[in-house]
Amino acid sequence: MIQVHQVSFSYNELSVLEQVSFRVERGEFVFLVGPSGAGKTTLLRLLYADLIPIAGDLSVTGQKLAKLDKMSLPYFRQKIGLVFQDFKFLPDKSVRENLALPQKLASTAPKFVKESVDRFLHQMGLSHHQHALPTEISSNERRRLAIARAVINNPVLLLADAPTEGLDLRLSLEVMALLDALNFQGMTVFVTTTDRQLAEKCNKRIIELRDGGIHFFSNR
Repeated sequence: MIQVHQVSFSYNELSVLEQVSFRVERGEFVFLVGPSGAGKTTLLRLLYADLIPIAGDLSVTGQKLAKLDKMSLPYFRQKIGLVFQDFKFLPDKSVRENLALPQKLASTAPKFVKESVDRFLHQMGLSHHQHALPTEISSNERRRLAIARAVINNPVLLLADAPTEGLDLRLSLEVMALLDALNFQGMTVFVTTTDRQLAEKCNKRIIELRDGGIHFFSNR
């Protein structure tokens, strides 16, 4: 599902990643842990081809990213669900409208958009907030909305960048339970976090990114 081989990346003269290598198999749930500034977000941006490495090879969902062109990039990204740290909601659109956006961009028939949005609003406990703006709901609810929006088109891979940042342990475990349910249904899940304790509580495989390189693998 994900193959990273000897990948390096720099911002101008600042080296962020140095010869990073790891694999994530189809159907796995894997945590990428590390301190702030370790390069976790940069690595995720490389995985969905928002950045280009200066060295090394990346393959995601069977696609060698070095061979992607502008025409094939949107098709590649349709296979991936993204949960951003800052959510990237449309601030002037309601919860319902934000959730519907990926399906509308995919030209899904309006009838099926309504059915999917209604189902996910119910599953995520957001039906009573569907007409609210994203700024009018709680942090936990915004995270649930971000997850729902990321998976509404049924991607094969979910990349979640620090989805529990700022939440207490109870709420963090609630978010992880949602991701675990998606993984149980067959979705590959790759999550970044600074909270190693949380990753260990979830009993999933852990990859540690520190000082620009991989320093630890667990084999769960």
